[in-house]
Amino acid sequence: MTEEILTEEELRRSVQKIFKLSQTDPAFRAICLTDPNEAIRLISGKAVSYDFKIRFVDSPSHQASEPDEATK
Repeated sequence: MTEEILTEEELRRSVQKIFKLSQTDPAFRAICLTDPNEAIRLISGKAVSYDFKIRFVDSPSHQASEPDEATK
């Protein structure tokens, strides 16, 4: 049995859903960091093309959203 492969648009939508869910679900966030293709499959129900590489990087929220102390 061959698994369906995501289209580019489906991948884009899946990544948006993954981003939102990973902010509130620590177990899912761990899956994203250790096995990004599995995270995508869990959200979309489809596989990523075998030649496509994706990696999620964890960034502390305060670094991403708060301005640098020097600019305050």
